[in-house]
Amino acid sequence: MSNETNHTTTEGSQESDTDSSVVSIAEDAYRYGLQQVIYYVTRFNYTQKEDSNFFVGVNRLYYPNEGRPITADFTAVVTPNATTLYAMGALDLQDGPIVIEMPEVTDRYFSLQLMNQYGMFPLYAGNQFNGTDARSYLILPDDYEGEIPDDFAATDVVQARTNTLFTNVRYALGDPTDESEIAYVNDLQAQTTITPLSEWLENDRSSVPRAEQSVVPGDYETIPRMTELTAQQVENQTAADFFTLLNLVLNDPSMSLIDDSRKEAAMLERLEQVGIGPGLEFDWSALETDVQEALTGGFESGFERVRAAVVEGNSDIMVDMNGWNVIQNTGDFRTDWLTRAAMADFGFAGPDSPASHIGGIIFTDANGDPLDGSNRYTITFDLDDLPPVTEFWEVPIYDAQGYFVENDLDRYSINSYMLEEGLLHTEANELVIYVQYEEPDDPEQATNWLPAPDGGMRFTARFFGPHWSLVDGSYDMPEVVPAEE
Repeated sequence: MSNETNHTTTEGSQESDTDSSVVSIAEDAYRYGLQQVIYYVTRFNYTQKEDSNFFVGVNRLYYPNEGRPITADFTAVVTPNATTLYAMGALDLQDGPIVIEMPEVTDRYFSLQLMNQYGMFPLYAGNQFNGTDARSYLILPDDYEGEIPDDFAATDVVQARTNTLFTNVRYALGDPTDESEIAYVNDLQAQTTITPLSEWLENDRSSVPRAEQSVVPGDYETIPRMTELTAQQVENQTAADFFTLLNLVLNDPSMSLIDDSRKEAAMLERLEQVGIGPGLEFDWSALETDVQEALTGGFESGFERVRAAVVEGNSDIMVDMNGWNVIQNTGDFRTDWLTRAAMADFGFAGPDSPASHIGGIIFTDANGDPLDGSNRYTITFDLDDLPPVTEFWEVPIYDAQGYFVENDLDRYSINSYMLEEGLLHTEANELVIYVQYEEPDDPEQATNWLPAPDGGMRFTARFFGPHWSLVDGSYDMPEVVPAEE
């Protein structure tokens, strides 16, 4: 009897150890794979979901809100900014190199940034990086061995080291209500082109305008719930979704693994234990119930850990800037998976380097209470101590999940351009931003009104071209102060 009892106890212990191991694998896999999974679904939204407002096919640019400032109906990515007009798209390099042409821009901030599935950027270009001249960039696929035309300067030839890239083009918009300025930026967008090298050569070494390009849908594996996941991805994903998508990522021929990464190789060995990895077919429904439960437990723990790292200001990846949490994207996303996952969750397509820009995230007011639109707040800048940037700064407001909320002004941020152009009220050498749901009665306060959502909310301030005091958190960023009743 005692032998049977011991045998049963040993089996139970082994099962417990196995479950614990699967939970650990799943939690680490969440940190490892969240960026790649979000990338995969985002690419689907732009290239395969033909009934989506974002669908443009591969190697073509999508203009949010038809080339107008982003509004509350934009939910494709979390925490967009409201001070630039975007153009976004997914490059597919499997059939060969791509040419991206940018116009001359001398009067405003602009950038072209390319991001791979790991959240790493093989290209930062624009006025703050390589000047204002018109440029043509040649983007090469992984392991490309073909000819490279002599038209391209070596500095403008980009080794992608993968066969898929997310493209993000930004042009600054000083006054989002100025129709002539919007039209001017739209013209710059029209001069921004993506053309396969083969077509560029056939077209007398010239780009093919977007309007003349064929729409070519992407050809990537999907899951039944794919269409349900394209908005508010992180909130809508289940464990079954996540691990099924992660297996698709690892078997996608356009997504190269990181060269010589011991850490990734070790993660892939662990994932094999649950049937996920290159060359494997993963079927959630075929898993034993206890394995599903263990994977779900690890998935939920991973979700909570990533969220807590940002909301609570984990010092491993965040620095406190007077209550605003700044993600420290100064490391290496190849191995720093927690920071990579936090960036994906709280600002997908945000940079892997502070050279471009950084964000300061805040969820609580100066008293430590959660921000809520039922309250009134002020953010007060000293005009002699504005955020030190080479380009511009802005303070956008979002709901608790990180999305714009509709308001009567269609105003979603206050920015430095508005201040420079005299669109905001200043007094006593201060700029006071009034944050509340209802429009202030005082007309001067109404000029500086940043409409708040009716409920939970957060800010993600942006600093383009930040000085180091913003990166290390030593800048005295104004707190979000509750208004006195």
